[in-house]
Amino acid sequence: MDDEKVVQITDKEELENIINMIKSYNKSQYNFTTWYWKRLFLRGMEHERILEILQEYDKIFLIEKRKLKFGDIGYELFYKLNINSSLSIAIIPLKNKIEFIHAIEYKRNLDKRIKDFKQKR
Repeated sequence: MDDEKVVQITDKEELENIINMIKSYNKSQYNFTTWYWKRLFLRGMEHERILEILQEYDKIFLIEKRKLKFGDIGYELFYKLNINSSLSIAIIPLKNKIEFIHAIEYKRNLDKRIKDFKQKR
Protein backbone atom coordinates (compact mmCIF):
# COMPACT_ATOMS: atom_id res chain seq x y z
CA MET A 1 0.00 0.00 0.00
CA ASP A 2 1.48 3.35 -1.07
CA ASP A 3 1.91 6.21 1.38
CA GLU A 4 -1.16 8.44 1.51
CA LYS A 5 -3.21 5.84 -0.38
CA VAL A 6 -6.58 5.06 1.13
CA VAL A 7 -8.26 1.75 0.36
CA GLN A 8 -12.00 1.52 0.86
CA ILE A 9 -13.14 -1.92 1.93
CA THR A 10 -16.77 -2.90 1.42
CA ASP A 11 -16.38 -6.60 0.60
CA LYS A 12 -18.20 -8.59 3.30
CA GLU A 13 -15.40 -11.15 3.76
CA GLU A 14 -12.69 -8.50 4.04
CA LEU A 15 -14.83 -6.52 6.49
CA GLU A 16 -15.31 -9.65 8.62
CA ASN A 17 -11.55 -10.35 8.68
CA ILE A 18 -10.80 -6.86 9.96
CA ILE A 19 -13.68 -6.96 12.44
CA ASN A 20 -12.42 -10.29 13.81
CA MET A 21 -8.96 -8.77 14.24
CA ILE A 22 -10.48 -5.86 16.18
CA LYS A 23 -12.54 -8.24 18.31
CA SER A 24 -9.33 -10.00 19.37
CA TYR A 25 -8.46 -6.99 21.57
CA ASN A 26 -10.11 -6.67 24.96
CA LYS A 27 -11.04 -3.41 26.69
CA SER A 28 -7.88 -3.44 28.82
CA GLN A 29 -5.91 -3.12 25.56
CA TYR A 30 -7.77 0.01 24.45
CA ASN A 31 -5.67 3.16 24.44
CA PHE A 32 -7.44 6.46 23.84
CA THR A 33 -5.09 9.15 22.56
CA THR A 34 -5.10 12.72 23.80
CA TRP A 35 -6.34 13.71 20.35
CA TYR A 36 -9.31 11.32 20.75
CA TRP A 37 -10.32 12.87 24.08
CA LYS A 38 -9.84 16.43 22.85
CA ARG A 39 -11.89 15.94 19.70
CA LEU A 40 -14.60 14.02 21.56
CA PHE A 41 -14.97 16.91 24.00
CA LEU A 42 -15.02 19.54 21.24
CA ARG A 43 -17.71 17.61 19.36
CA GLY A 44 -19.82 17.12 22.50
CA MET A 45 -19.84 13.34 22.12
CA GLU A 46 -20.02 10.80 24.93
CA HIS A 47 -17.23 8.26 25.33
CA GLU A 48 -19.61 5.54 26.59
CA ARG A 49 -21.74 5.93 23.46
CA ILE A 50 -18.66 5.43 21.27
CA LEU A 51 -17.78 2.24 23.18
CA GLU A 52 -21.34 0.93 22.74
CA ILE A 53 -21.39 1.63 19.00
CA LEU A 54 -17.91 0.12 18.58
CA GLN A 55 -19.35 -3.29 19.53
CA GLU A 56 -22.20 -3.04 16.98
CA TYR A 57 -20.16 -4.63 14.23
CA ASP A 58 -23.22 -5.42 12.11
CA LYS A 59 -23.60 -1.66 11.49
CA ILE A 60 -20.19 -1.35 9.79
CA PHE A 61 -20.70 -0.67 6.10
CA LEU A 62 -17.23 0.55 5.15
CA ILE A 63 -13.67 0.43 6.43
CA GLU A 64 -10.98 2.73 5.10
CA LYS A 65 -7.44 1.41 5.42
CA ARG A 66 -4.31 3.54 5.08
CA LYS A 67 -0.62 3.34 5.77
CA LEU A 68 0.30 5.98 8.33
CA LYS A 69 3.30 8.23 8.71
CA PHE A 70 5.40 5.83 10.81
CA GLY A 71 4.44 2.71 8.84
CA ASP A 72 1.50 1.55 10.96
CA ILE A 73 -1.75 0.56 9.29
CA GLY A 74 -4.76 2.59 10.39
CA TYR A 75 -8.42 1.79 9.93
CA GLU A 76 -11.44 4.03 9.95
CA LEU A 77 -14.60 2.10 10.72
CA PHE A 78 -17.84 3.57 9.38
CA TYR A 79 -21.04 2.66 11.22
CA LYS A 80 -24.51 3.35 9.77
CA LEU A 81 -26.59 4.76 12.64
CA ASN A 82 -29.63 5.65 10.54
CA ILE A 83 -30.41 6.84 7.02
CA ASN A 84 -28.70 10.23 7.43
CA SER A 85 -26.29 9.61 10.28
CA SER A 86 -23.02 7.68 10.44
CA LEU A 87 -20.16 7.40 12.89
CA SER A 88 -16.53 6.82 12.07
CA ILE A 89 -14.01 5.52 14.57
CA ALA A 90 -10.32 5.71 13.61
CA ILE A 91 -8.04 3.09 15.16
CA ILE A 92 -4.52 1.75 14.91
CA PRO A 93 -4.16 -1.91 15.92
CA LEU A 94 -0.73 -2.48 17.44
CA LYS A 95 0.87 -5.62 18.86
CA ASN A 96 -0.41 -5.33 22.45
CA LYS A 97 -2.99 -2.55 22.20
CA ILE A 98 -5.39 -0.77 19.94
CA GLU A 99 -5.15 3.01 19.75
CA PHE A 100 -8.23 5.11 19.21
CA ILE A 101 -7.47 8.26 17.21
CA HIS A 102 -10.86 9.87 16.77
CA ALA A 103 -14.61 9.40 16.56
CA ILE A 104 -16.69 11.58 14.24
CA GLU A 105 -20.44 11.61 13.79
CA TYR A 106 -21.60 12.56 10.31
CA LYS A 107 -25.13 13.90 10.17
CA ARG A 108 -25.51 13.23 6.48
CA ASN A 109 -25.60 10.31 4.11
CA LEU A 110 -22.06 9.24 3.13
CA ASP A 111 -23.04 7.37 -0.05
CA LYS A 112 -21.82 10.27 -2.21
CA ARG A 113 -18.43 10.27 -0.46
CA ILE A 114 -18.03 6.58 -1.17
CA LYS A 115 -19.16 6.90 -4.79
CA ASP A 116 -16.86 9.91 -5.39
CA PHE A 117 -13.93 8.02 -3.86
CA LYS A 118 -14.48 5.02 -6.12
CA GLN A 119 -14.66 7.24 -9.20
CA LYS A 120 -11.30 8.86 -8.35
CA ARG A 121 -9.52 5.49 -8.16
